[in-house]
Amino acid sequence: MAARRGAPTVNAPVLDWVRFYAGHFLKIDVIFMSVCLATGNERNTDPAEAAEAVPGGVYLCQVSETVSCGACCGLYNVADPSRTALQTMLAKRTARFVRLPRNMDAILDFAVRTESEECQQRPYPDFHHCPYIGLIGKDRSRVGCLLHPLGGGNAGVDWRGLSHYGGMACRVYFCPATRALEPRYKKVLRLVLQDWHTFGLIATERHLVAALLGVLETRLARFIDPGAVAESPAQCEALADLLRIKIDWPHRRRSRHLCHDFFADRMRLPQPAAVRGDNGRDGAYSVILGELETDASCMEARTDLDRRLAAAERALR
Repeated sequence: MAARRGAPTVNAPVLDWVRFYAGHFLKIDVIFMSVCLATGNERNTDPAEAAEAVPGGVYLCQVSETVSCGACCGLYNVADPSRTALQTMLAKRTARFVRLPRNMDAILDFAVRTESEECQQRPYPDFHHCPYIGLIGKDRSRVGCLLHPLGGGNAGVDWRGLSHYGGMACRVYFCPATRALEPRYKKVLRLVLQDWHTFGLIATERHLVAALLGVLETRLARFIDPGAVAESPAQCEALADLLRIKIDWPHRRRSRHLCHDFFADRMRLPQPAAVRGDNGRDGAYSVILGELETDASCMEARTDLDRRLAAAERALR
């Protein structure tokens, strides 16, 4: 089958070179994996165990049977990031991977075939999209790594050393949201976003999440209590509706892809004090509208934002 336009072309000598070096790095990675297991530093898909080693103690990578995040693997960095398109793509990959012999050649060939069959148009060309992200869990109901040692058919073997970033990076990397968001905000995300597609799109928007929930807390004159939210379906739905502003906001001044290049966050200036309401409502709203790529002077957008914040405030009173 001919590769689609834009797909990488890999000839035999190059693939042999990749296999040679991948073999050496895989050996190093297996050694590192053994050390991680011995010291308890491996990021497991069990959220309760993993949370102990996560910055802030709240795990965002794997949450439940239906909620997880694959954004750092470039999940949304595709031409069509809709849930339907991603579900179809991931289901097809997973079905092929399940039948794959577990050896280095077969796994490397899987990536080459995947990249030749799928559209390689990327909104962010420098943001790698991993061909090994698929559907995991007993019902394949959430996204995750097909190379993970706990993945079906892997028999405890960690094949992540064959991925673009290597197994070490996969185990020790945590996104800016995991590192920077207040623990209570991360708990809210886990509670109110109930499917992997929505969760991954919103949870990685750390500046937007911090701004929205910070302004809401200013209106409430108290911190949001995740425990109280967990006991109230109405509060859960109101917060989910507020956070979905990332997906359904109609006032963007230009077409923007849903994918968020959070690797560029480290180059952004910290958000101003207005995010906590210190400069009044106008300043706080400007921060949120800026994160939503919206003209801060648009009164229709400000009115819509105020309506959504007011609805969340009423539910949390």
